[in-house]
Amino acid sequence: MKSLGHKLFYAILFVSVLMVNPPIVFWVNDYCTAHPLTFGWPTMYLWLEFWFLVMIANFVVAAWKLKAWNCVKTTVQSNKSPDPICRSQS
Repeated sequence: MKSLGHKLFYAILFVSVLMVNPPIVFWVNDYCTAHPLTFGWPTMYLWLEFWFLVMIANFVVAAWKLKAWNCVKTTVQSNKSPDPICRSQS
């Protein structure tokens, strides 16, 4: 069963991907035609950058906090050395 952190990660990721794709962007574009600049920046640019930063922050926090994503800590605690990657000689 997935933890609350996993569910929250996927929920934030889902919402932020939705916010940068149609039809949401079309609704924001209607607002952008009436208000082309916000704080001296293009409104659509700010909208997209905000949601891309939310996605990046979501991945950073998940990689830092979720135990399922922490493979170094589990190998150190179990006193096992990581398996070497075997690559074919071609």
